[in-house]
Amino acid sequence: MLELTSLSRSFYKNPDKNLQNSDDADPAIDNGAELAPDAGNVIANIKTRPPMFQGDAAELLVQLHLFAEPLGINDISPESWNQVAEYCLQVWSWNQSINLTRHTTPELFVKRDLLDAWHLAKLIEPNEEILDIGTGGGVPGVLVAILRPDVQVTLCDSVAKKATVMTRVVDHLQLKIPVYPLSVQKVLEDFRYDTLTARAVGPLIRLCTWLQDDWHKFRRLLAIKGPKWVEERGEARHKGVLKNIELRRVAAYTMPDTESESTILQLLRPRG
Repeated sequence: MLELTSLSRSFYKNPDKNLQNSDDADPAIDNGAELAPDAGNVIANIKTRPPMFQGDAAELLVQLHLFAEPLGINDISPESWNQVAEYCLQVWSWNQSINLTRHTTPELFVKRDLLDAWHLAKLIEPNEEILDIGTGGGVPGVLVAILRPDVQVTLCDSVAKKATVMTRVVDHLQLKIPVYPLSVQKVLEDFRYDTLTARAVGPLIRLCTWLQDDWHKFRRLLAIKGPKWVEERGEARHKGVLKNIELRRVAAYTMPDTESESTILQLLRPRG
């Protein structure tokens, strides 16, 4: 792989500075949006902060298994389960100071984050190199790395505070996962990947616009989508950003406790 850009080197030399002094947008919102913070926003965030798990690691493991088994998630090794539990504890701890996720209970984590990553991991081929774009709290990227230790996962997020925290998390987990405080376009200036992954980063039209000049730098994009993916596809086609792009629905599964489905879309530009 090519060497880091000067911006990446600066980030790794001063992670604390990036976390404390970053002027990036609030991590609770989509990277493409902006927030004008005021007292009302602060109060609203405090009032709507999700409940947080209060037990220890042993209790967490029991609850993770309890919620995973009815969903058919029963093929994870004990070592990987331990890493998943430790990942949860790390992210939930950081979540008290930087908003990474609203899924801060074992039930929400399993039914939203782990389920998505588990289905996605089944679509990854052996020894692939993966770039998880707009990774936020590391979903699905970190979880895919835990579930599929045979693949190489890289994370990127243009919000420096998020990238700083995820660097701390993967270091604590002793996972060899590069983390770049850069947009996907910037990362693709220097690196090439087999698969890009994305969840809750933005609608298809935004993803395809970001990647419109870079499809030759990776083989495919796997995007986890909710029930509005058909509308997103129609908008993207209308704007012409799906021209010459092959889009297939490669997985679909029920979102627990809802009547909706999650969908994984594969987008690739035909070779030839």
